[in-house]
Amino acid sequence: MTEFLAQCPNDQRPTAILAGGDFMALGAMNALQHAGIHVPQDISIMSIDGFNLLTLHDIPLTSLHVPRDELGKEAIRLLQQHLASPLRPASNILLHGTMALNASVKRLRANRTPARGDEEKLYD
Repeated sequence: MTEFLAQCPNDQRPTAILAGGDFMALGAMNALQHAGIHVPQDISIMSIDGFNLLTLHDIPLTSLHVPRDELGKEAIRLLQQHLASPLRPASNILLHGTMALNASVKRLRANRTPARGDEEKLYD
């Protein structure tokens, strides 16, 4: 991230970063801070993980929490099914994560409030 920021012209910087994990998001936040770029005023950061690293940085991270325990159980179940029936057709499983809305993402519209509960839309 530090190298990217050094080479990227200010007018071509991204407005948001979606990191594959909280630790990557934390590294990006530190690189942005070192470059004098403010989160979320200049660049928003969001993570897909949910290790709850709120205590490791002064800006609470917005994150999609992956249901890791459920994911592991389903992986084992599918592996067992495959071992028992190798010719069984593949299937899809949808596991629902939860969104932790925090201070690392810039609100674009002041009149919109974050949705709470089981609503389909992030902003109502």
